[in-house]
Amino acid sequence: MVTEMRTTRVHRTWLDKLLLWQRAYETRIFDGHHDVVYRGPTPEASQAAAERRWVAELPTEDKESVRQPKPTPGTIPAK
Repeated sequence: MVTEMRTTRVHRTWLDKLLLWQRAYETRIFDGHHDVVYRGPTPEASQAAAERRWVAELPTEDKESVRQPKPTPGTIPAK
């Protein structure tokens, strides 16, 4: 699975203009299953924010979160 990151310059929205951004950049990080898009006033700010969001939204697999099958009655659970 290859992860790609693309940053492009986009048109400013009215909110961007209120924030006094001279320019607006949008960074998109995606792989085959997940997609994150974030905007910023500079390419570096947009990329950093998108990376933070990417890491925060990645599905993590904890040992505790994995559901263990319940033993059927009359069987001895494996240790």
